[in-house]
Amino acid sequence: MVRTKKLRIPPKHIYSEINATSADVWNTCLVLMDFYQYQRGYPHAHNRFYFGKDCPQWMQKKLAKRFPLHSHSVLAVMKRYFAAWRSYSTHKRNGNTDARPPHKRKSFMTTRWNYTAIRFDKTLLGNSLSLAMGRGRKRLDILLPTSFDMSCADQIATVDLVHEYGEWTLHFTYRFDDERPDVSGDGVLAVDIGEIHPMVTHDGEETLIFNGRYIRSLYQLRNKVNAQFQHLISRTTRFSRRYRKLVQRKWKTLNRLDRQIADCLHKATAKLRDVCVRRGIATVVIGDLKGIRKRMNYGKKANQKLHQWAFSRIAWLLDYKLKAVGIKVVSQDEAYTSQSCPACCHRYKPRHRNYHCKECGFTFHRDGVGAINIRKKYLGQVVPVAAAMIPPRGIRQTPRLTQCVSQTR
Repeated sequence: MVRTKKLRIPPKHIYSEINATSADVWNTCLVLMDFYQYQRGYPHAHNRFYFGKDCPQWMQKKLAKRFPLHSHSVLAVMKRYFAAWRSYSTHKRNGNTDARPPHKRKSFMTTRWNYTAIRFDKTLLGNSLSLAMGRGRKRLDILLPTSFDMSCADQIATVDLVHEYGEWTLHFTYRFDDERPDVSGDGVLAVDIGEIHPMVTHDGEETLIFNGRYIRSLYQLRNKVNAQFQHLISRTTRFSRRYRKLVQRKWKTLNRLDRQIADCLHKATAKLRDVCVRRGIATVVIGDLKGIRKRMNYGKKANQKLHQWAFSRIAWLLDYKLKAVGIKVVSQDEAYTSQSCPACCHRYKPRHRNYHCKECGFTFHRDGVGAINIRKKYLGQVVPVAAAMIPPRGIRQTPRLTQCVSQTR
């Protein structure tokens, strides 16, 4: 089981130099791959994804002792390069004609240290993180805050030096023993991920709606703040003093809003996890929304909301939170689940938030209908549900608290 934690650190000039060196490793991999293919007579390797099994070892020998980084940090960049080749191969085999192999040169790239290059030291100012830079070179020392948890330092597997929107952060990856508790139930709960309501669930008896009004307001505020800053920045001279100050203030404000959005998503998914544990849910079925943005075009404003819709992020948060407590997570195609009537299976596309079947008169919340049909689709049920169901219950999220309210139809 893997956990990741982020730690913001004060900026230093050496951080840019380290990430620039990692980018040089990537650029060297591009050159060495062309040289490898030319030597062995593979002129069409970029199109057919073909190189010998000895290529990684050959490239690793060429990269050895050429860069002022730890050997495992250099190897991590090379592994990322070959992972990009494998991803390109998968896209080509699936018929994606727009896919291209890794070919772009980089100026900066995230640097990774494995556990063999990580050390913690105690100084007069507190605990310090010491990262190896290679044999014969001075180690990189970073002072840790007093709030840093040292109890799990032995489980740290990797440390990444990341530059995000003008801020420097360390990403710590922890590895724990995969001891998941046994689930004392066999219930199945379906999750319909939406743009207005982040999550709507149904477990066969009760429908739960997570209100997304507060999260949507944060996205709207972020767009408004971004537009205001872009207007001010466009009236300045590029790289002037005022330009740099406005860019710095812009990213500082947007980072704060991004952290608020992430906090809301974490709290909502944690609330659902607690509900599943309390009700004895053994399997959670999540609707598959892959490729939905390519199939929709509702205009400028609606498309902006769809492209900011964090459905993959919600699914990822649910996946690792639920698996940590022993709950199985599966994906299910949700085609026409919001249009099919659970009672008579008649297909009708609703225009409002409530679903009203014209054939049998079944009335329910539209996203709740989607969650019900996702669950039925996964279980292979063809038995219609009751015409009169329990009204859905809503969970409203506010800046300070999360409370349950009754949802009116």
